Amino acid sequence: MTARRACALAAAACIAAACSFVPHHGARTGGSAAAGGRPAAVVQAITTTVIADGRQYPVRMVKARLRSVRVKVGLAEGRVGHTESLAGIAERYKAVAAINGSFFDAYTSNPIKSPDNTLITNGVIVHKGNIGSLIGFTADNQARIERLPLRIEGGLDGDFTYPNNWYAYWVNRYPEHANVATIFSPYWGRSTGLHDGVQIVVSHGTVTRIGRDSQIIPADGYVVYFRGSDAQLAKRFRVGRRCAFRIVVEGGKGLGFWGRVREAVGAGPRLLTDGRVTVDPVAEGFRDPKIVRLSLARSMVGLTGDGWLILAISSGTVREMAGVMKALGAEQAMNLDSGGSSGLWLRGTYLRTPGRLLSNALLLQEKR
Repeated sequence: MTARRACALAAAACIAAACSFVPHHGARTGGSAAAGGRPAAVVQAITTTVIADGRQYPVRMVKARLRSVRVKVGLAEGRVGHTESLAGIAERYKAVAAINGSFFDAYTSNPIKSPDNTLITNGVIVHKGNIGSLIGFTADNQARIERLPLRIEGGLDGDFTYPNNWYAYWVNRYPEHANVATIFSPYWGRSTGLHDGVQIVVSHGTVTRIGRDSQIIPADGYVVYFRGSDAQLAKRFRVGRRCAFRIVVEGGKGLGFWGRVREAVGAGPRLLTDGRVTVDPVAEGFRDPKIVRLSLARSMVGLTGDGWLILAISSGTVREMAGVMKALGAEQAMNLDSGGSSGLWLRGTYLRTPGRLLSNALLLQEKR
């Protein structure tokens, strides 16, 4: 074993709760403080087995004091829809720990593999999904897990009502259907890379160009892309008109807490709410049997009542994983992309290696 791996696995904790921890064979375990009375590490690696609902579940996890780390969403190659190894994403963002993030279109032959869920980084919604839940973190690491159905409303010359209003369904999502209304921001890339539809370039809040071929995405703006029946909205745009959009919660409510969130990753379903099992994948829009009922490798994120963040990997159904996260001491918890995507990385070492390249990851950075 390398010194780096030994260091990564050395810190461990047994949490006394309504469940029991049974040390996994060969696992390193310990108390809530390091040997010799020294304080526990800010970021700990733990390999153990929990007992939940009478069954044993091997778990590998990273546990961090939320107030002592910076949470970051890492995009593969710094872009939405690209893919990269989990280690590559972590190293790109100078992270100390990483777990795979949202679901994405892993099996498409298209080089762009769109995420399925909402992503926020640097306070910007860089991808809008429409299923699952979202875990978000403010600049001071207030955290929340919630269902967040969003709507994009556009307006021209400061007016968001007819005939100056417009809409989009997506942010930074590869067009898959005949009728499309999407906003592409610099997080998509240097240009849209699309050679059809109507593409409206907005810079400094003003329409600067309207074309039907791939358009450069301005660093200070975005491109609005319409195709199919939605292209009729393009008739409302003219070069020189002021253009803006806002993202609101379905029903017209403002973002509230989510307007202050700096980093967020969507996936789901939610596993725990205030310590209660609240698993309902169908209500969150999931239909895939792998998520709804099958047992497979699972990645999860959780929050404890005393300020710890848990990044964990085990195996089972999502309902079984709710019991595992409760056993680990989480009060709030959410499922992440799983199966071949499940991966956990700490300080240069995989605690579990993903079976494929990933679209994005939830990262922990050292506070400086």
